[in-house]
Amino acid sequence: MTLHSTDNPLTPRPIGDTLSDVARVAAEQAPYLARLLRMHESDLLFSSEAALAQQCEEEISAIGALGETPLEYADLEPLLRRAKQRVHLMLAMLDLACAWSQERVTDALTRFADAALEASLTSALAVHRASPSGFFVFAFGKMGAYELNYSSDVDLAVFFDPETFIAESRGAQEAAIRVVRDVCRLMETQTEDGYVFRTDLRLRPDPSATPAAVSVQRAANYYEEVGQNWERMAWIKARPCAGDFEAAKALQDELRPFVWRRHLDYWTIEDVHAIKRMINAKVGDVDLGAVDCDVKLGPGGIREIEFFAQTQQIILGGRDPALRQRGTLDALAALAQAGCIPADECTLMTEAYGGLRAVEHRIQMLNDAQTHTVPADPSQRERVARLMGMPSLAVFDDALTQTRRQVQATYSALFAEDTDAAHPTRAGNLVFTGVDDDPGTVATLHVMGFSDPTRVISTFRRWHKGFVPATRTARGQALLTALTPRLLEAMSATGDASTAFTNFERFFEGLNAGVQLLSMLDKEVDLLNDLVSSLAIAPRIGRILSQRPSLLESLITREAEARLELAEGASFEEAMDAARRFHRDQLFLTGHALLNGRLPAGQAAASWNKLAREMVVAMSGAAAAETERKFGPVPGRWAVMAMGSFGAGELTAGSDLDMFVIYDPDNSGMATNWFTRFTQRLTTALSAPTGEGVLYEVDMRLRPSGRAGPVAVRLSAFEKYHATDAWTWERMALTRMAPVAGDMDLARRTLDLALASIDAHRRDPELSNDIRDMRARLRAEKRPVGDWDIKSMEGGLVDIEFFVQKHLLIAGGRGAITPNTFDALQKLHEAGTITQTQCSSLQESWTLLSALRQLLKLCLDATPRTNTFSAGLKDRLCGAGGVDDFDALEAALADTYARVLRAI
Repeated sequence: MTLHSTDNPLTPRPIGDTLSDVARVAAEQAPYLARLLRMHESDLLFSSEAALAQQCEEEISAIGALGETPLEYADLEPLLRRAKQRVHLMLAMLDLACAWSQERVTDALTRFADAALEASLTSALAVHRASPSGFFVFAFGKMGAYELNYSSDVDLAVFFDPETFIAESRGAQEAAIRVVRDVCRLMETQTEDGYVFRTDLRLRPDPSATPAAVSVQRAANYYEEVGQNWERMAWIKARPCAGDFEAAKALQDELRPFVWRRHLDYWTIEDVHAIKRMINAKVGDVDLGAVDCDVKLGPGGIREIEFFAQTQQIILGGRDPALRQRGTLDALAALAQAGCIPADECTLMTEAYGGLRAVEHRIQMLNDAQTHTVPADPSQRERVARLMGMPSLAVFDDALTQTRRQVQATYSALFAEDTDAAHPTRAGNLVFTGVDDDPGTVATLHVMGFSDPTRVISTFRRWHKGFVPATRTARGQALLTALTPRLLEAMSATGDASTAFTNFERFFEGLNAGVQLLSMLDKEVDLLNDLVSSLAIAPRIGRILSQRPSLLESLITREAEARLELAEGASFEEAMDAARRFHRDQLFLTGHALLNGRLPAGQAAASWNKLAREMVVAMSGAAAAETERKFGPVPGRWAVMAMGSFGAGELTAGSDLDMFVIYDPDNSGMATNWFTRFTQRLTTALSAPTGEGVLYEVDMRLRPSGRAGPVAVRLSAFEKYHATDAWTWERMALTRMAPVAGDMDLARRTLDLALASIDAHRRDPELSNDIRDMRARLRAEKRPVGDWDIKSMEGGLVDIEFFVQKHLLIAGGRGAITPNTFDALQKLHEAGTITQTQCSSLQESWTLLSALRQLLKLCLDATPRTNTFSAGLKDRLCGAGGVDDFDALEAALADTYARVLRAI
């Protein structure tokens, strides 16, 4: 849109007809200026504006002269502070009288800062007996552009050349750090005379990892390897301000290709555009009517004008040197002269900049505080209005609002053609450039539900710098910049933003690369939301995805490899890796479907069991082939028998596999060694870690004699053991046995022997007591840790399992024995062992408890406690439980435990 402006309503007016009038009004309205007037009024030349201006220049020159001769710190400190007081006071009088323009005032403030810094550096170098050669300071930001405020920090970066910077008593690096430390102390230590300037060294390369003074080699390497676009923009305003100017110019010349790129690739331009969109993500929904606004950082503020110029400078300045202006107003004029912006936009932004800077200065004149916020209190805001020369507070408020609206409208139109309508954002300020935590961003993240905004900001800043594999390339960094607002909104939408962020951080930093994933997320809005919500609820999914982010493609296509196909002639190791890749894909797809309701929780066990059986079949085949290759043909028959939850078809995400190998030997005499080797290879194939991970932990303790027995069980030994030596708990385990792989005739023979053992002992008088004692010992050894310890709670899954297995042992008979708990309840009812009420009650309870446990095992690694449940997990659990809210679910869970205890 085109905006037209005449005189900006925020232009300041003189607050008095004479300098004496100006001083009187200033003292009435600004406590800081009143204090300075009491201290120095008698020293100032108030006879005319010209005389006061000359005196101000002489004061700055006198401080500049101190840079030629070192002084003792005790002498220099008060000289600098008192000079600063006088310069502040004189400039404030000239400013409030409108005798000097804003540009002239800020130029003088900056020149005084240069002089004070040079004087401090000269003295510090002398104290440490260091040569000035090769040691220099760059000013950034407002100091670099000669735009300092009254109460500005000075943004500095200190560099040295170890080849030429020499100190008598220590190495160059240590000496440089000591010099910087002393310079900063001379400038910012608060004494009875106040301070000179607060110093900020965080615009140096990688401030969290570099010393206060950085060698020129390290700086050049940093910018070449990981320099960011926002750092290029910071260097637009950078200039040498103290020390060895020739050495400083050499570094600046070396960095010129980094700052001013003649040819920008697509992703660099996109990154600059994305930074702009990120900084003002809430365009069209900002509070431009607030009277207590931040005139620097808020919408329609000074930073938007600066960024309006800098974004275009950084994109166009590589080809047009005329655009390489440090000052904001000079940059706007150059952009208009080059035809990059309309003349009326240049005029509007120039006038608005002057008005907003005038307000900023007058806010700081009140108490010499580093603030840019207009006071909310009307009486305090009235002081600012009076210092602006406004006839009333209402006129001032209206003028400020009008100016901010004009700036914001012009700023929001910048790169309007690049706004991605497919990626709307409802966030507020989201700024991750620079080194300060943007106050608006901190506030926005708090509102979005992040408990520690500082951690979020520092993490995204680190990612944007390329300190993780996913963003080591410029394209990855640019994509992340573009995605950041939507990522944060997706985290907020989970209802537990901090957990979502922590889980996404773990996932993102585990990636080996990121461009493909980030590109996919940039194109697929729903996929981004899906990923973030899944990670928030189920960290297990994040670990799988960090190893293989390409799995996300299957969520778009809804296609996945349905069967494991091992290449013909594949080696044992190749088969193990192929199985792991397939298994990881299926784990993710099954888990994601369960998490998002496409796989009912009640059907999840069947999916996990199907996958486990397929893996055991494939790996037992590979183990048999490898054993044959090394030890000759198989000397007999073998079968793999599943036990426990595996045998019962009741696996959850991450379950171990209870199983054992049984064999029936031939007469070759080779069987024991061969089947031992085979079993060891099968265990390796399933549980040994490779570059592709592991499949399952394997537990073979339910074989006869447990760990004490041979790893492969001979059929005759199995028969003898269970006929004469087995314990009651081992016969309970037999009720959950099922064949998985190998010779199915042998598997059926094994099942027949198990049933025979059960039948033979069904009338054992100690059976019920044994089972009751086992349950009591188990309760004592494994106490539940809370109401959501669904397996171990009284009335939980273990109680139902013990009840079923006890009655299966008592009932015996081929018709009643079935490994699945739900089916076994039905069989027991049909056999007349339990009542219809017991059967229905326990089946309903088993269904609910199993469904909830499926989700908990998928989503949580630790024992479930409600204070660790995310809002998303609670929502999924409620869906599985068929209730509307979590309180109702907890009530249903308690009722279920009680119902189980009544039934058993």
